[in-house]
Amino acid sequence: MGLKNKRLAIVVQNIHVPFIFEEAEAMGINVTFFHHQKEVNLNHLKGVQKFIPIDLFHHPDKAVDIVKSEHERNPFDGIMTFYEPALEFVARLAEELRLPGLATSVIENCRNKNNMRGMLKKNGLNVPHFKEYENEVDVTNFSFEYPVVVKPSNGFASQGVTRANTKKELIESIEKVRKVNTEDLGQFTGNKTSIVIEQFIDGPEFAIETFSIQEEVRVLSIGYKGDCKGPFFEESIYIAPAQLEENVMESISQEASKAVRALGIVDGPAHVELRLDSAGKPYVIEIGARIGGSGISHYIVKASTGINYMELAFKYVLGVQDCDAYNNEKKIHKVAGNYIIPVQGHGIVEGFEGIDSVRADMEVNRVLMFMAKGTEVLPYPHFSGYPGFILTTHESYSDCERYYTYLDNNVKVIYRNEVNV
Repeated sequence: MGLKNKRLAIVVQNIHVPFIFEEAEAMGINVTFFHHQKEVNLNHLKGVQKFIPIDLFHHPDKAVDIVKSEHERNPFDGIMTFYEPALEFVARLAEELRLPGLATSVIENCRNKNNMRGMLKKNGLNVPHFKEYENEVDVTNFSFEYPVVVKPSNGFASQGVTRANTKKELIESIEKVRKVNTEDLGQFTGNKTSIVIEQFIDGPEFAIETFSIQEEVRVLSIGYKGDCKGPFFEESIYIAPAQLEENVMESISQEASKAVRALGIVDGPAHVELRLDSAGKPYVIEIGARIGGSGISHYIVKASTGINYMELAFKYVLGVQDCDAYNNEKKIHKVAGNYIIPVQGHGIVEGFEGIDSVRADMEVNRVLMFMAKGTEVLPYPHFSGYPGFILTTHESYSDCERYYTYLDNNVKVIYRNEVNV
């Protein structure tokens, strides 16, 4: 059974990351796109038969009614999103409409960092010391072994994540996270404003892309994500395959697979972020029950291995499971990367330097820009979004490193006027 003419509902996908729409069109899938109400001029998106605006975060019940009404008129075969704050909404609808999908309890445990840590610990995985506190808690009399990381329990995209090395820094970090919880995340999290304080794992970070079929977890790729020390954790690179010894790759694969099973992701994609400590011990930091980066992980997997990650996800949500799907595509051996243009400060964006010349480089497949002239960028730990992604492929890891050094020196964000909060 193929995917052609299957009907798929996509909910609030990032319209600047095109892979979900392009792959759906290539496979003949009929897409209905429930997009943010404020978004206009969407006709550039490929493969979409119908556009329907919803106000998911301010009027979620009305949004549910709109999706259900459309389903009654033109039934979907599946529903999906890669947008982290919309996962619970989609899981709820999948359950109510009896469409393929993970249980809402699984999504809730993945979304809440305290629940996630508890599930991993219960299942014997390596877990940093952690504790959840209410947003208003006074920690001045608590003792911690520093350094620690302070983060919103229900955050995403590293919003508010801050390292603290002393009690003074901890108090300052908590105040910053409280502000992010209230001002930035509240509309997405239903005012779930608790805070997690956890041990900082000092070591390199990796992203592991997995796909599960009936509880069998397959690791599709392992990529390097840098070795950020804080105090804030701005993402910078994602290069796959990571350069690691075989035994380290195996250790990471096993830990990631165990974590995916522990969280109950028995079917479908998962994006796992993990750090190695100084002894090489793996600690899972985050798990998303989705293809990562609004579809960027699909690009990384497909460009480096030849496996069509998006097709696997489509088959799952559309009820076309294929136990041989992993083996149907020829493996290729390229190095694929995502250079995440650094924010480099804060203020009002005036423009970008070096982007036009980069577009013409042979190593560059796509340049995805998310900010335009006039965008207001707040100082960290507030998160105003990524300036853009430069997606590349290379013959070797060292070629990728050299090119990213070139990008560091030549791609700049130009600001006018600083913005303070």
